[in-house]
Amino acid sequence: MWELTRLVSEQDDSSRRRRLGTGAFIAALLLAWIIAPGMVLYHQAMIAKHDVRALAAANKAHNFADLAQSLNQLNQQMDSISRTLGWMRYWAWVPGVGSKYRDGQAALAAVQQGLGGVLMMMPALSRMAPLLGYATAAHPRARPSGQKKVEAFVSALPILGPDLKRAYPDFARAARRLDQVNPQDFRGFLAPLGQKLNTAKSLLDTAVKNMPLIYQSSAVLQNILGDPTAKRYLLIFQNSGELRATGGFMTAYGYVTLDQGKLGRIRAQNMYLLDAQVTYHAPASPVIANDLPVYYWHLRDANTSPDVPTTVSYIKQFYDSIPNAPKVDGVIFVDTWFVDRLIGDVGGLTVPTPKGPVHLTEADANIKMEDMAEGQGLPDNVRKKFIGTMMKTLFHEVMNSHGQELARVLRTVNLSLNRKFIVLNFNNPQAEALVRRYHWGGVMDRYVAGDYLSVVDENLLGHKDNYRMSYHLVTKLTKVGSRYRQTTSMSWRDPAVDNGWLFVPYRSWVRFYVPLGSQLISISGVDGIPYEDYVNTTVNKTVFGGHVNLPDRTSNSQPIATHTVTVTYWLPAGLSPTELTVQLQPGVNHQRLTVIRASFRKTVPFTHDLVFHWANR
Repeated sequence: MWELTRLVSEQDDSSRRRRLGTGAFIAALLLAWIIAPGMVLYHQAMIAKHDVRALAAANKAHNFADLAQSLNQLNQQMDSISRTLGWMRYWAWVPGVGSKYRDGQAALAAVQQGLGGVLMMMPALSRMAPLLGYATAAHPRARPSGQKKVEAFVSALPILGPDLKRAYPDFARAARRLDQVNPQDFRGFLAPLGQKLNTAKSLLDTAVKNMPLIYQSSAVLQNILGDPTAKRYLLIFQNSGELRATGGFMTAYGYVTLDQGKLGRIRAQNMYLLDAQVTYHAPASPVIANDLPVYYWHLRDANTSPDVPTTVSYIKQFYDSIPNAPKVDGVIFVDTWFVDRLIGDVGGLTVPTPKGPVHLTEADANIKMEDMAEGQGLPDNVRKKFIGTMMKTLFHEVMNSHGQELARVLRTVNLSLNRKFIVLNFNNPQAEALVRRYHWGGVMDRYVAGDYLSVVDENLLGHKDNYRMSYHLVTKLTKVGSRYRQTTSMSWRDPAVDNGWLFVPYRSWVRFYVPLGSQLISISGVDGIPYEDYVNTTVNKTVFGGHVNLPDRTSNSQPIATHTVTVTYWLPAGLSPTELTVQLQPGVNHQRLTVIRASFRKTVPFTHDLVFHWANR
């Protein structure tokens, strides 16, 4: 019995030793493969966090030397973390950890590549540092305005362009690596990191999109900004409340000079004053003469073509007939929606007037300006002077903006270029090619692969219903035998109530630009004036159009005024519509687009030119 007990005890001891040995082995593995590397990684992450704080402090203090040193230290620490993570590849297979490890690897690679790009650009950045507000050994810290930053940008372009070109592959690779990161993997206490990754991705995508503009076109940008020779541009301020083909009625004009990035004094005046100096007089087109009491075509009504280069050629016929008119190097169209946003960006605007200061905000600027220009019964030599005074005051505020205010202004400029609230046209062929490449020139595509559509609405009554107007454009493509039939509708929705001066029952002229050779089947919704069906050889399109009358609305108790015009037409025989290009009319702020083809149906905010691709059906 005693022997049996001893044998059992020995077996239990042996089993305990094996369990202890196994536990020790597992503990050693955990120490060697998870705990020790994790501790090393944690230590390195704390150092990196300290480097990030130092970088933020240097940036806040605007000390460029400390900023450069912190960037180098952070880059070295990222290399150390990368090596440590490289030893820990097996973490990718650990349940609950693997996805975060892979995301971390991708995010780290993106940070390293982004830092590499920034460090490659240090020669250009060091040159720009003083005028960007950073202190250097040679220059104390300054607080430059937006104007000074433009000058700094121009002065740095000769080296900024080449540096950007060298750095671009690093930034592009960083963007691709961030695309591999799923921010949803970062939950709980890691959620703030996921949010930062989302922000970083957005910023990086924007930078990668715009960098080629600078490094491929640095010489052209220098030329546009007045380096080496000064440039003078004609500014045309368009009132989008009274919509016209290129964005609005040309209510005011001015000149702006750029000399090596330095903005000269802006003079803004009533367009009627410039029109009064014109000696070229052509008969008014039937469309204009039908709605407006004019016998001659005027400069203020010259923007009749939605193709901006064509409209500029019309404007020049008038402008060049003005005795001693200043020579200009291009034309810049600025519309109401851009001005509204700028007023908001600078926190509102106070404009001096003979009756005392008038304060404008983004929300009320249009109505107050219209009241000054039209509603108070002021004489002609006074009533539109307010617009010129307002524009000079606004540009002064914009060019002296700083910090977050300047950042808001830059975002507004970028948005407005893409939404055609600003449209550019330059005499210099290289500059004009640049704005066409980025769709900033209001150019109607003459030759497209497949189907095409652009709908242009013009408010011809001289009132401002387009402040309230919204649109819905619907186009449907149907295959009938071997041919394609397209039905396109433009719907108006005008909630404004007729007050006799600012808002009146809406009357307009609408045109549908479609592929050359299209054949009209039917048009409905236009009034008794004969509809149009002709070929526009300048833009290489067939055009259908007519006059539109929305219902009167004299009180809020009446239904909101709505109307629809529909055209149905055959696309040219032999055209293979594997894609549809839809171009936006400048100056339109509230519009939706619906595209239908077979089972495909999509409705989107219509804020920029769009191309839809599909296989033949």
